[in-house]
Amino acid sequence: MSTLPTDTLPRLLEVRARTHAAAPAVLRPDAPALDFSALASRVADRARILRADGIAPGDWVALRTRADLLGLVDLLAIPAAGAYLLPIHPKMPATPLDTLLREQAIPWILSEPGTTVTATDYGGGEPPSRSEGLHAPCTGVLTSGSTGRPKVAVHSHGNHLYSALGANAVNPLGPGDRYLLSLPTFHVGGLTLLVRCLLGGAALVLGGRAEDAAFLEHMGVTHVSMVETQLQRLLSGKALPSGLRTVLLGGGPVRPHLLEEARGRGLSCWMSYGLTEMTAQVVTHDPQGRAHILPHRECRVDANGEILVRGDTLFLGYLEGGMIRSATDAEGWFHTRDLGHWENGGLHITGRADNQFISGGENIQPEAVEAVLHRHPRILRAVVVPRPDAEFGQRPVAFLETDGGLDDSSLRDWLRQHLPPHMLPVAFLELEPTPDLKVRRGELARRAAAGGAEAP
Repeated sequence: MSTLPTDTLPRLLEVRARTHAAAPAVLRPDAPALDFSALASRVADRARILRADGIAPGDWVALRTRADLLGLVDLLAIPAAGAYLLPIHPKMPATPLDTLLREQAIPWILSEPGTTVTATDYGGGEPPSRSEGLHAPCTGVLTSGSTGRPKVAVHSHGNHLYSALGANAVNPLGPGDRYLLSLPTFHVGGLTLLVRCLLGGAALVLGGRAEDAAFLEHMGVTHVSMVETQLQRLLSGKALPSGLRTVLLGGGPVRPHLLEEARGRGLSCWMSYGLTEMTAQVVTHDPQGRAHILPHRECRVDANGEILVRGDTLFLGYLEGGMIRSATDAEGWFHTRDLGHWENGGLHITGRADNQFISGGENIQPEAVEAVLHRHPRILRAVVVPRPDAEFGQRPVAFLETDGGLDDSSLRDWLRQHLPPHMLPVAFLELEPTPDLKVRRGELARRAAAGGAEAP
């Protein structure tokens, strides 16, 4: 398929319900297969309920996502109701969630998939003018900002459709294929898996982990997306799934020896470079290491070594108080803050222009962790840096200057109330006072890698 069959996600599901009515759309280990016709019917019924509960076209609806059938239906039903979907981590703490809803003027929240939608205190006001079809807003996805505060990247229906179209053109996905929903649906990668399956007529498999070889074998999974940590765990098993044809790796670099082992054991590994603002994949390296700029995208490296991107998958902009702000330069390029270069037919990522790092496939912005640490009454200063980790690639380490009397156990208990698990520092080290209070992150990162004095 080289062209789009329709212009919105709800209409794409309607098309599949006609063209592949009896084909499996959702597979679960503990239930019969759900075909495209049945999925479309469930989504339509749920959309009617949401509208009856008060959701109007153009409203934003926050959804605490789950990787089950109810969660999947709500992901599709919110756009089908004409609303805009904001999927969020199911364990996002109450305080940052309330801040997000208030600052972005989100009028509705679904705290559990399949339940009654709840009105927040932050709706109202005049909604922005609405566009239709390909260019209409569809979703908002949280992504880390350089300030440490999460941003909401807004994607159109066309962004999602063209992202799936280009990905399926390079790495085919069609009827009979089975793609494991291995990525969270509050990330753009998880949403992309759903749209790719809808576009290709493939089945989405729920209920298992990417590194669980026995589950992949049992469910006949043919395609899976994972990060380096999951690949390492999959390879640690004796037997690999016999039907697994394609492994799409992303979320950061993968150590060469793991790729060599995977290829030696018959896995077809594709390495992807992507970002939330481009609706996931931009450049994908095939198993031979050749880079493919996916259709409907453009990618170049400027004179400063920064990667710039644009195209049909480029997001609409960042949500700011209910309005969408563009984030491109005068020529339509988005500046990724990623540094890299082209060499031997591949795109090599050399680092980031800011301080963000990746841990087990999750983006971590040090300033976001520091902002939480600085709210603790006994912490005077906090600096967070990455430390190399054999399993996760990098893990956060916090350097602290305190007024004394703070133990690691109580601090970890406090942080668990304010941070998701992947952002919790794995160690607390002493931050020595400096006359100019200047933060020297490079020096601290070297200390973290070598070990250092524990924080008092």
